[in-house]
Amino acid sequence: MSSDSPQLLVQAEALHNQGRVDEAESLYRRLLDQAPLSPQAAKALTNLGVISQQRGQTDAAMALHRRAQELAPDMAEAWCNRGDLLSDLDRLDEAEADFARAAGLSPGLAPAWFNLGNVRMRLGRAAEAEPCYRRAVELLPHLPAVHAQLARSLDATGRAAEAADAMETAVRLAPGDWQMLTDLGALQQQAGRVKAAQGSLRTAISLRPSHAPAHYNLGNAFYGEGRAAEAVACWRTAWDINPRLVEAASNHLNGLHYLPRMTGDEIAGAHRQIMDRRRTALPAQYANPPEPDRVIRVGYVSAGFRRHPLGLLMRPVLKGHDRNHVFAACYATRPGGDEITAELRHGADLWREAAGLDDAALARQIQEDGIDILVDLDGQTAGNRLELFAAKPAPLQVSWLGYPFTTGLAAMDYALMDRATVPPEAEAWFREKVAVLPGSRLCYQGPETPEPATPPMLARDFVTFGSFNNIAKLNDSVVASWSRILKRVPDSRLLLKWPHLAHAEVAGRFRNAFAAHGIAGDRLDLRGNSPPEQLLAEYGEVDIALDPFPYCGAFTSCEALWMGVPAVTLAGPRPFSRQTLALLTAMGMEAELSRRDVSAYEDLAVALANDPARLERLRRDLRPALRRGVGDSAAHVTAVEAFFRQAWSEWCAKIKGKA
Repeated sequence: MSSDSPQLLVQAEALHNQGRVDEAESLYRRLLDQAPLSPQAAKALTNLGVISQQRGQTDAAMALHRRAQELAPDMAEAWCNRGDLLSDLDRLDEAEADFARAAGLSPGLAPAWFNLGNVRMRLGRAAEAEPCYRRAVELLPHLPAVHAQLARSLDATGRAAEAADAMETAVRLAPGDWQMLTDLGALQQQAGRVKAAQGSLRTAISLRPSHAPAHYNLGNAFYGEGRAAEAVACWRTAWDINPRLVEAASNHLNGLHYLPRMTGDEIAGAHRQIMDRRRTALPAQYANPPEPDRVIRVGYVSAGFRRHPLGLLMRPVLKGHDRNHVFAACYATRPGGDEITAELRHGADLWREAAGLDDAALARQIQEDGIDILVDLDGQTAGNRLELFAAKPAPLQVSWLGYPFTTGLAAMDYALMDRATVPPEAEAWFREKVAVLPGSRLCYQGPETPEPATPPMLARDFVTFGSFNNIAKLNDSVVASWSRILKRVPDSRLLLKWPHLAHAEVAGRFRNAFAAHGIAGDRLDLRGNSPPEQLLAEYGEVDIALDPFPYCGAFTSCEALWMGVPAVTLAGPRPFSRQTLALLTAMGMEAELSRRDVSAYEDLAVALANDPARLERLRRDLRPALRRGVGDSAAHVTAVEAFFRQAWSEWCAKIKGKA
C-alpha cells in the first residue's frame, strides 16, 4: 500500500465502508504516525472516533473527535460525527449544536441535516425538524428513511395528509418494508384514506404476520370507520401477539362494550382474564398514618385533564373539595394542556406532570406524596395507567368517572358508581366493590350558552333527529332502528356529527348503510368536527336526539340535554347501556325519555316527533332539570367526600385491627 496520505485515507475509508474495521483502524493510525498534521489526519482522527464509538469506548471517541476539530475546525464531518456520539449519550442540546455547525459548514452534508432533524424530534420540536428533513430529502431523494422521518415530523405537527404523502413516497422506495407500511397505514387512517390504510396494513401483516403494531393500527382504522367488531378482533390479535402492547388490550376491552351480542358476564370475564396477566407484587405495608379523622390525601390520575369530558367533569370536583377534609393531588399523564388544564391545576392542591414518568417512577412519586386514596379516572380508555394501579402504590384505589365497568384489576378496591348505572344484579360483573353515590356519578355543569331556542321543526316543515355520538356506536341494529324511525316520520332528517364523518370514505359507508334500509342520501346530514361552541350551537338544528345502543352516550347526552334536546334512550342491562338512563333518573325524567325494548324506543321517538307542544315544553324544562339533578356540585362533592371518608375509616380500622 502507498504511504501517500491522501491515498492512505482513501484505502482506509474503503476498508471501513466494507466493514473491515480492524484493517481500516490500522491504516488510520499509520496515516497519523506518518503525517499527524496533514489535512487527512483530521479525517482519520474523527473516523477513529466513529470506530471507538461503535466499540462502546465513548471517552476515547470523544477525545478523538475533539482532536479532529482542533486540527481542522472547519471540517463538517468531525462536528457531525461528534454529534452522533453526543446524541447516543442523550446530550441532545450539545448534539444539536454540533449537527447545526456541520450543516452550516457543509450545506450539502446530508447526514448533518438528517441527524439535526432527528435530535430536534427527540427534543419535541417537530416543527423545527421538518425543514431539516426537507433539506435531507433534496440531498438524498432515493433514501426511504429520509422521507419516513419527514412524515413523522409532519404527523407530530398535526399535518396528517402531508405526512401520509411523505410516507407513501417512503414505501414506494421500499415496498417490502413492513414497518413503514404499518406507519403508513396509521397516517392514511388519520388523513381519512380509510381503504388505503386498510390496504397498507393488510400488506404489512402479509409480510410480517407477527408484527403486533400492524394489527393494532388496522384495528384503529376499522374503528375510525365505525366498524367496531372488526376493530375489536384486530386489537385482540395484536395483544395476543405482544402482551406488552397494553394499548391493544385496553382498546379490545373497551371495544367489547360496542358489541350488541356480548353479555355482561362475557365482558367481565374478558376483563379479568386480560388484567390477571398484569399482576404485580404489592407493597407489604404503607407508611400512611391510619388516622380516620385526618385530612385524606386523594390522588387523581388521568390523561384527560384538558378540554375533554373527564377534565370538564372534574372542574366542579376540584373546585368544590373541602380542604378541611380532602387534599387533592392531580397526576396528569398526558403532556401539554389547554385553558381547562390551567383551571384544573388552579383547583388542585398538588399538580404533577406525570407523562414523562414510567409506572415505577410514578408509583414512587405517589408514595412520596403520601397519597391515601388513588383514583383512576380513565379505566380502559386511551392513555390509561392501569399498569400503575396494578402495583397499588396507595392503600386504597378507586375507579371512577371515565369507565362505568370493572377495570378487571384485582388491585382496584372500589368502583364509584350510581344505582341507575349499576343496578344490584350488575355488581357481579365488577371485580371491585361497587360503591353507590346517592345521586349521579357525574356532575355536569354546562357552559354559559344562550337558553335553548324553540324546536327547529316549528320553523321548518320537517323533523330533525340527531346523534353526535362516536360513529363506532352505530352498529347494524342501530342503523336499522333509526331507519325505521325515519320511515315512520315522513320527510324527517337525521343529523350525524363526528370528526371522521368529514372524510368522504367514512361518510359514504354510512350513506350506503342507511340506503340499504331505504333511506335516501338527502335525508342524511353528515358533519365532521367543529369547535365546542359551534358544536353546542348545532343542537339548535336538532329536534330529538337518538341515543345509540348498547353503548349509549354519557357526556354527549349531557350536552344534548343541556341544549334542550330530548335524548331518547334504550336502557339495557349493561352499565354502558345505562349512562343516559342514569342522567334522566337523576333529573326525574327516566319515565319520559327512556324505554326498555327497541319497539318502545322507536315508538317514543315517533311520538315525540308528532308532538310539537311536548317538544317545546321539553326544550324549556331539560336544562333546569339537568342543572338540579346532575349539576349540583355541592351535593355531588359532599357525597364523594363522604365515600372517601367511609372507605378511609374502614381501612384505618382494618390496619389498627392487625396491629
